[in-house]
Amino acid sequence: MSPPIKEKENNELEQLATSVVLLDKNLNIKYLNPSAEILFQISLKKVRDKQISLIFEDIDYLKYRIEKSVQRSSTYKEHECQIKIKDVIKTVTFTVTPYDDEDYEFILEFIEMDQVLQVAKEERMILQQKANSELLRNLAHEIRNPLGGIKGSAQLLSDEVNEDLSEYIQIIISESERLQRLMDSLLSPHKIPKFEKNNIHEILEKIRSTLKLEYSEIEFIRDYDISIPLISCDYEKIYQSLFNIVKNACEALTSSPFEEKNKIKFVTRSERKVIFHKKLHHTVLNISIIDNGHGIPKEKIEEIFFPLVSGKDSGTGLGLPLSQNFITLHNGIIDVNSRPGETEFKILLPIQN
Repeated sequence: MSPPIKEKENNELEQLATSVVLLDKNLNIKYLNPSAEILFQISLKKVRDKQISLIFEDIDYLKYRIEKSVQRSSTYKEHECQIKIKDVIKTVTFTVTPYDDEDYEFILEFIEMDQVLQVAKEERMILQQKANSELLRNLAHEIRNPLGGIKGSAQLLSDEVNEDLSEYIQIIISESERLQRLMDSLLSPHKIPKFEKNNIHEILEKIRSTLKLEYSEIEFIRDYDISIPLISCDYEKIYQSLFNIVKNACEALTSSPFEEKNKIKFVTRSERKVIFHKKLHHTVLNISIIDNGHGIPKEKIEEIFFPLVSGKDSGTGLGLPLSQNFITLHNGIIDVNSRPGETEFKILLPIQN
């Protein structure tokens, strides 16, 4: 039996992060979208054409809200209401909408409070990232032009000065080139990614082998799910994103070790039905970079993605903001959790079929 909704509507509902339940006039379940299946921990196949009381325990509560929406002939919404699902109390925003259709008459929508908070956090990060990107782009343009003039003038002077001063001229040239590379990195996040099929484990292995040469005292542990398919991504941008995160972990461990043996763990997993960016993603690549260092102070967590903010004297404070920009270009997200003895950077990337 096919779902009681049109194919186009079905495709749209399938992608929603909001849990949607469609009922007929007798309060029989006609449809659950994947988010609702997650919320109520049951599949549509098991409940289709059965009473809503099978998944919604407080049926009197529900009937009262449905009556309210019918009386108003409009949507009835209630914030921060508590519903019981399999002996677990969940706080949700609950909406009932009457709908005149031959297959269903009521649309129920549920948004968990945890999801609301996550969306608010993501929106703050996106707004901050846009502001940061604009600031950095303007800064890079302002510095780039005079920088070229400084380097060019120094090169002309190098043929005119004596050997004693030549060393200082070379310092000016080399530092100008370093700043030029820095400006290029500030502008490069805005270039369109070049998407190709890549093996995420090859990227991680290249990072591991590169940094192991410099940080031989760190033990790099691999926990890979080798069944993960090739992902469509820009190789250079994903490489640089992950490299910046791992490099930061290496520097944190070696500058102030927390345990006798410094360790960084690479973990890859494939996850199903994950919600972020207000969308349900059916299959997601989860990359975790975990170190056993001192951790990041709670008050610093949200600052680490701000540009020009660095905990190191020699740092530029651009590595993690660039990582965040590159991951966002791939419709992904970076999250970080930290406590003494364990810091985890989790990168989620949609896997396209």
